[in-house]
Amino acid sequence: MLLLGVDAGGSTTLAALADETGQVLALASAGPGNFQGPGVEAARAEVKKSMDLALAQAGVDSGAITSAYFGMAGADRPRDFELVRELLTPIVPPGARWGFENDALLGLWAGTKTGVGVAVICGTGTNVVGLNAQGTKVQVGGMGTLFGDYAGGSYIGAQALARSQRGAEGRGEPTMLHGVLCEYYQVDDLLDLVDWIYAGKSLNLARLAPLVVEAAAQGDAVAWEILFEVGEELAVSALAAVERLFQPGERVEVVAMGSVFQKARHPLMYDAFAKRLADSEYEIQVQLLKAEPVAGAIFAAAAQAGLAVSDEFARRVEESMQDFLPKE
Repeated sequence: MLLLGVDAGGSTTLAALADETGQVLALASAGPGNFQGPGVEAARAEVKKSMDLALAQAGVDSGAITSAYFGMAGADRPRDFELVRELLTPIVPPGARWGFENDALLGLWAGTKTGVGVAVICGTGTNVVGLNAQGTKVQVGGMGTLFGDYAGGSYIGAQALARSQRGAEGRGEPTMLHGVLCEYYQVDDLLDLVDWIYAGKSLNLARLAPLVVEAAAQGDAVAWEILFEVGEELAVSALAAVERLFQPGERVEVVAMGSVFQKARHPLMYDAFAKRLADSEYEIQVQLLKAEPVAGAIFAAAAQAGLAVSDEFARRVEESMQDFLPKE
């Protein structure tokens, strides 16, 4: 039995192959698998490339795959799911069982081994997706600030710029972020960035998030406030999903993931998030994702094939996958 798991993200697509014991046989990467932006055909080509590379690495044919599961960035609305099905149908392994979901659910599978609970992503953007034991799914947010998302690296960066300028003008509390951002952009005044905007030059706001984390670690009140507010906001979104999927007092697993959560050198945002969840009427078990999300795709493929995702199976997937990951 051969299992295929694919994590198709906005910048990279990973494909992993594993046997029925959880031994990972191959792990290959390709470009962005999110159809939003490049389109369905371009995304399909990258997903197929990752699969072909993994198959070649393992020395097997696609016909050997028993079960395949795809986590697809961009699969948010019902119309998105139609497009993703159109994207995948021509390239799924012949004869294999297959399924797909929003890529956030891969992290939930990776963290819980059951796929039941709530996944909270804070990367460049933010998204919350939950699933209960009855198979009911709820998504909260994920569509940007215009539609009520007040979290994510880009939002944190925008807040850093705005509050730095307000502080410099006397409309808010002064912050060390003003000098930090001027140095980062190599400008004398943050208002010089207006010229960048007129010229169509990207400010790469999400890249400012680590600077905000560092400033908060050094005691900057404004940076601290930004991260605290974002942590609370993420908890509000998570609880909105929890309340629609679970009963009060029920044990719920919440998995936090995404670059801003996982790469932060200071735990302020995560601590604010976890505390707000702990104060709710639910018995919430919150964790920061440690495993690779593509491992969750293998777990989902295994469950889809009728295999038990035991602790031993999960351990073997996670440990054997390390052989294929870049060494830090």
